[in-house]
Amino acid sequence: MSNIHIKSLSVNNYRGLKNIKLENFTTINVITGNNNSGKTSVMELISVIDNPLSLASWVSNLRTHSEFQNISYYEGFIDLFDSQNKEFSYSVTDKEDRSHLVKGKIDFLHEQISVTKANKLTRIRRFRNEDKFIDANVLNFSMQYADDLKNYQIYDFQELLDSWERKDEDKKQIIKPVIYVSPVDHARNLIFLDEILNNPLLYQEMLDVLQVFDSDIISINYTRNEIHSYYVILSKKFNKALPLNVYGDGMKKAILLMSAVIAAKGGILLIDEFETAIHTSAMEKVYSWILKTCKNLDVQLFLTTHSKEALDKVLTLSEDDELKGDISLYTLFNIDDKNVVRKFDAERALEAEKKFGQELR
Repeated sequence: MSNIHIKSLSVNNYRGLKNIKLENFTTINVITGNNNSGKTSVMELISVIDNPLSLASWVSNLRTHSEFQNISYYEGFIDLFDSQNKEFSYSVTDKEDRSHLVKGKIDFLHEQISVTKANKLTRIRRFRNEDKFIDANVLNFSMQYADDLKNYQIYDFQELLDSWERKDEDKKQIIKPVIYVSPVDHARNLIFLDEILNNPLLYQEMLDVLQVFDSDIISINYTRNEIHSYYVILSKKFNKALPLNVYGDGMKKAILLMSAVIAAKGGILLIDEFETAIHTSAMEKVYSWILKTCKNLDVQLFLTTHSKEALDKVLTLSEDDELKGDISLYTLFNIDDKNVVRKFDAERALEAEKKFGQELR
């Protein structure tokens, strides 16, 4: 069984990444670096390789909302490209040593569209019915993979995505499945429990790990009422099962990560800022289960982190015979406006840190 579904990633002109190559991926790949070094951008590109021509895949990578700004989809697509180039490309090499090249391009156009069509793209009727047509700025977003080329139009006033086709009948998939977990998905109560609830062994293993958060946990079940469906946790501490969302973020994050491992069976799992919400006291038990189960289920794992404690916990797990030789560390740097990658295997990284005081992040 080979967990290495992709061996390398080369990127040209995507966001802040200009010319960079990450090579010799292993089963578990940890990506570190300063802010704006490109960690999340690397994860974004890997996240779309299950369907690189799907607009929905790219929409999920748009950073349209943040604490300080709320930008449009039009601006979000522009932000996929660096400030000078309106084209990007990247390629992945799969386990059969086949190279898969994906290219993206944007063009800025102007066109007249009907008021009826324009109003369907907004949350409220922004345009007057007496005007039959309006002048619009439109961004043409084109993606090419293999012999296929797809073009999408995004208008500068566009607020709704429902008008875009989200399910492509002819999917061009490099690797499948690919599961991406963002730093905030646990707060949205995202969870992938369907598979694990049908796997008694892994279900029991998960409950054993979750005892680090609640030593009296008995079960996790799916229930529904007249309004919605939700998960509940049964614990000896309480007289009845409680909804998962009443538990702390640590419990929710651990369940999300462990369930995502199951959902990614036979594919790739991406966890951005994997330390978020997991207390240091729970890290070793949670991370050990995740890494070992990924290996057992043929999952290639990619992690990013800012945390020295979390990084040390994962690297130290390489001393376990089950994981020896399976963990690699990639540190991204911006030096003189150039992207540079440093790679260590886990054993060498720990040696560099302990013997020579090397900063690994």
